[in-house]
Amino acid sequence: MENLLTNLLTTREKEIIAEVSKGLYDKEIAQKIFISTETVKKHVKNIYKKLGVRNRVEASILYMFDHKNIA
Repeated sequence: MENLLTNLLTTREKEIIAEVSKGLYDKEIAQKIFISTETVKKHVKNIYKKLGVRNRVEASILYMFDHKNIA
């Protein structure tokens, strides 16, 4: 069975949500994956919209449940 996020997010968005769920800031994510901070912000906004969440905490919780990192 595929993860929920597999069908909803692009490869880059999945990469970014993984970093968001680790508690990284946009600037840190940008430096880590070699894109601009503004590009990270656009991806995060798209992630929120696709997942129907309002903030990083909600997005991270969905990501962690989807990847069974928490019970």
